[in-house]
Amino acid sequence: MINIPEEFRSTLYEEPSEFRCWCNEMWMRHKDEIFVWEQKLPEYDSTYYFRKHRWMLKKMFQEEQKEQKND
Repeated sequence: MINIPEEFRSTLYEEPSEFRCWCNEMWMRHKDEIFVWEQKLPEYDSTYYFRKHRWMLKKMFQEEQKEQKND
């Protein structure tokens, strides 16, 4: 990995938030579930999925964070 000085990191690349990474993982799991059930991939994209389920995803993420803090 390249060592980039701290003062240049934010201008070059902004790392996705933990929540965004978690949401992408949920999207991948969702696609896998749909494929197992229907033997085909969803007919919609991740943007649709995130918009439709944003409140559920937010709540799930928060609950998971609380569980991790309690462990």
